[in-house]
Amino acid sequence: MSAEGEVWQVHPPALTLTITRPTFRSLFGRALLGMVLFLGGCSLPRNSAPVEPVYVSATERAEAQRAVLHEAWKLVRKRFYDSEFNGAEWATAYHRYKEAAAVAQSNEELYEVINDMLGELDDGHTGALTPRKAWEEYREERAFVGLNLERLDEQWVITELRPGSSAAESEVEPGWIAISRDGESLAEDRLNFNSVPGETYTWRFSDADGVEREVALQARTLPDWMPPEERHSAEGWIYLRFDEFESEYHKWLGERLKEHQNAPGVILDLRSNGGGAVYSLEHVINDFFPKRVSYGAFVSRKGKEDHEKSAWRDGVGYDGPLVVLIGGGSASSAEIFAHMLKHYERATLIGRTTAGVVIASRKFRLRDGGEIQIGLHDFQTLDGTRLEGIGVEPDVEVERNLADIREDYDADLDAAVEWLRVHARVGDKAEL
Repeated sequence: MSAEGEVWQVHPPALTLTITRPTFRSLFGRALLGMVLFLGGCSLPRNSAPVEPVYVSATERAEAQRAVLHEAWKLVRKRFYDSEFNGAEWATAYHRYKEAAAVAQSNEELYEVINDMLGELDDGHTGALTPRKAWEEYREERAFVGLNLERLDEQWVITELRPGSSAAESEVEPGWIAISRDGESLAEDRLNFNSVPGETYTWRFSDADGVEREVALQARTLPDWMPPEERHSAEGWIYLRFDEFESEYHKWLGERLKEHQNAPGVILDLRSNGGGAVYSLEHVINDFFPKRVSYGAFVSRKGKEDHEKSAWRDGVGYDGPLVVLIGGGSASSAEIFAHMLKHYERATLIGRTTAGVVIASRKFRLRDGGEIQIGLHDFQTLDGTRLEGIGVEPDVEVERNLADIREDYDADLDAAVEWLRVHARVGDKAEL
């Protein structure tokens, strides 16, 4: 990623991340990798991957699977943040889905039914994970073929290839169009693949010349996180990217800002940041403000508002010019952070509107070892508005197009550089 006329030097992260805490990720709704805002629920250590249950009869299977569906339905009925269930006919939902759950022939099929039911809530932080996926979440690793896909011009476009994956070692290139997997066309609204380690999946793509290609990609078990990224420019500006609000990441961010506190400008890249823990968000806020500040309120099902402030502990308090890159992959805590920066006129937001997925959520263990994540609290901004389903608009909107992806040109970063050339402080250049 480089801006025209600007030379950036890539620096390795200042620390090697060894993440051992449980992290609950949401794969539901508009943000494909949206992070939960509250961490909680039950996620018990498991030493080996769950296996498919064995039933002595079809009747036993049906009863067990209906029980899992009913448990998920009851938890939503009791806990979901909106007592009107976003307009869903929740009172009848279990009865409408129970027979489909009863005849499911595997955990995967059962959880497809559960997620179809939960999908009626139209909430990006409510969904269910099979026992296998819940175990992968606990282990903080998943099976990937390595494709990052973005919906652009009504097509699924490859934007990045995950390092260490089979896709990164294949002929596939960013800018190709993904058409199908194992002969099934890709859904238009969202993607949620189940990849089994060691299994090979046949993808059909359209390359940069419009030629259709079939590529076999093997799923590999890889860490379920990406390392942060730091870059320096000749003018002294610092580019920092982190894709998750969690303790190791906010510690890294604080260290880098402290090291370069006199930098004439900072570009913070949140375009792939799906959010994360509130406590981490509160620490990051203090890295850009001289004292504690309010950032909004979480609203319970009964309408109680809990007004929140940033962390008690002081942060770096970097006070130089700040540009934040945002887009459809910015969700949850990343959206709250972007909005409060805009509210206080602390940063200029560049890119595209964020995902609009900011409901605070929690995970609960289901009887079969699966997990259900449920939206528990709405979020209200400092000016009294909601971000859910709306998102945060940038101050400077930049068009995202296929040609730029294929040419490895980052128009957002280019716009950020141009903004800094006008607004960065003069005579206070960082020693690089």
